Amino acid sequence: MSKAKISKADYTIGERLTYLRNVRGITQTKLAEIADVSQSTITQIEKGHKDPSLSTLTKLAHALDCHIAILFSSDDVHVFDMARLRKKYTHVNKLNPTLYHALGKVVAYAKEIEFI
Repeated sequence: MSKAKISKADYTIGERLTYLRNVRGITQTKLAEIADVSQSTITQIEKGHKDPSLSTLTKLAHALDCHIAILFSSDDVHVFDMARLRKKYTHVNKLNPTLYHALGKVVAYAKEIEFI
């Protein structure tokens, strides 16, 4: 029995929010505090019981240190999760030269398009 591949487009905003929150090790309560929204709002969004406003999404993205587009990403929209990249590559001088050069190009491009 094979499992069907799940596309990023199949995930809800609530599922993405839960994932990003968990990756950062943040509780719903802490995220609510940082984003200045209620904890019940976080719970309702994550469970799919509430569609967040653009204002709420902006606050959540800022609190999670990510671009708001991350919450909408799909297979055909590639967005860098800069917080995750920073955490993973805190010691860029330890990367192999090819990866270090490629990462430099990504950062330069991100600055060029005013992403960071």
